[in-house]
Amino acid sequence: GIPRAWFESFHIYGCKITQTDTIDYRDDVEVGRHPTLPLSKEKPFFFLIDLATGGGGPVDLSRYDGLADMYVDYVRV
Repeated sequence: GIPRAWFESFHIYGCKITQTDTIDYRDDVEVGRHPTLPLSKEKPFFFLIDLATGGGGPVDLSRYDGLADMYVDYVRV
């Protein structure tokens, strides 16, 4: 019941690739959809767990002593 920013709590991220659509999910809610590209129909799908600290760089992490953490509870494929 306490409102939080997206980075203050755990979330579930998902991606479903079909022959017609590629669908992105956050917390079991569809947040994006686009037509599946030809390459995605032919090649395996790989995923990356990435600690992206912003759009561009460099990012000033001095208030965190130059460190940033990402906590991953589990990964299921």
